[in-house]
Amino acid sequence: MAPVPARVASRRHLAALACLALTGCSPFYSLSPEVQQRIDEESAGLSPKIGDDDAVAEVAAAAVRGELPLPEAIEVPADATVADYVRLALQRSPRLQARVRDLEALGLRVPQVSSLNDPMLTIVPPTGDMVQTAGGEMGGAIGLSQGLPWPGKLQAMGRAAEQVVRIAIANLDTERLRVTADVKQAYYDLYQAKVSIDVTVRVEALLQRVRDSASARVSTGLASQQDLLRAEVELYSLTNSRLDQEQRLRTATARLNVLMDRAVDAPLPLPAALAPEPLQWRLLGLLARADEMGPQLAALRQAVSRDLVNVEIAKLQYYPDLNLGGLFTFIMNGGRSPVADGSDVWNLSLGVTLPIGFDKLRSGVLQRNAETLASVLRYRDRRNEVLLVLQDLLARVDTDYRKATLLRDGILPRADQAVRVAQAGYESGRVEFATLLAGWRRLFELSLDYHRSLASLERNLSEVEYVAGGALPRRQTEEE
Repeated sequence: MAPVPARVASRRHLAALACLALTGCSPFYSLSPEVQQRIDEESAGLSPKIGDDDAVAEVAAAAVRGELPLPEAIEVPADATVADYVRLALQRSPRLQARVRDLEALGLRVPQVSSLNDPMLTIVPPTGDMVQTAGGEMGGAIGLSQGLPWPGKLQAMGRAAEQVVRIAIANLDTERLRVTADVKQAYYDLYQAKVSIDVTVRVEALLQRVRDSASARVSTGLASQQDLLRAEVELYSLTNSRLDQEQRLRTATARLNVLMDRAVDAPLPLPAALAPEPLQWRLLGLLARADEMGPQLAALRQAVSRDLVNVEIAKLQYYPDLNLGGLFTFIMNGGRSPVADGSDVWNLSLGVTLPIGFDKLRSGVLQRNAETLASVLRYRDRRNEVLLVLQDLLARVDTDYRKATLLRDGILPRADQAVRVAQAGYESGRVEFATLLAGWRRLFELSLDYHRSLASLERNLSEVEYVAGGALPRRQTEEE
């Protein structure tokens, strides 16, 4: 086999170095399959796709110009339940979609931080006083070098970046729970406003009959004009109260529409009636559920895992990084040596960093240790806070349930009976009109209290679900 010319061999060596550098640009760590799958599932329904550069630029330009379209009045079923509203909000919420875009961005950081830096191409053009060799004058040179971190550094940086993605996934799940709770609270605000209007209208109709009775008694001289004036004032007061409740109804409707990314003034079907239902869970059972399923605590645990990887990265800084390079020098013909043939020259170089700043390196490890312990304490503090919040919410839910059942089964029937007796007594002249009005006012307030308790129970329950990691059955099973 004929020998390979020196010039050709030199170029082959440089080409091999180039291939090494370019191959090293691929990531040393890839996202775990389950994490990548989660990102793909979350982003599947979003538009535009991040790979469509023109569409992304168009949407961004429209936002800059303030030309994004306003939400439409999408259809809501006439018999929509709170679950239907939650489903629509989770599908359409810009807040959640923004979190998904953040998740996509963080996922794409992993191959960036776990890849080698770009190789360095060096060109020495034939300018100035070129080096004279026995083989001829130097006609220029081209070199290529690539930094090579110590084995394991890039993989560790990729794992740390993946932990940040996992934190973002937990934060997305937390935001999803927050949107769910916000929708439920707006829905029960809507319920409270609606039933308050119903109660007020019903009491107005009854009080109008009392006013007519007072008017008849005044015309026959059996009652004073003052009774009629009191009835009129009470009716005006009820009308004023109804106006406030109608404003609350519009506000709750608008809030629910905004959460669903729906036209803010679009009408909504009114909520169905509620009945008190207890929440039978023990505090420690809810805490265990929050620890196991709650994304808020999961995010803090993922933060601890991230910090542990950062400790590993800090310890890897004790090891040197390498730099592999090659230089190909072009030699012109016409050398002075009798054996000169003008062959080009090539050589390889190997560089290494010297991590001799022990104090600096140790400080980096200690910093990461401190950050890890801080994350552990944040997790512990948040878990204690979850205990406090759940204890308070359980007490609120229990109080609301007991108040609602007491009002429904005990107080309201008796208050209604007392008003009927007072009205009959007034019509027969045995009861003062002031006593009758006081009874009506009390019945009205108690009726509103009953529905406030029902709405408050459901709102507090939505907060329990938010903290505990999702929808709860009303009764705790033995396993839980």
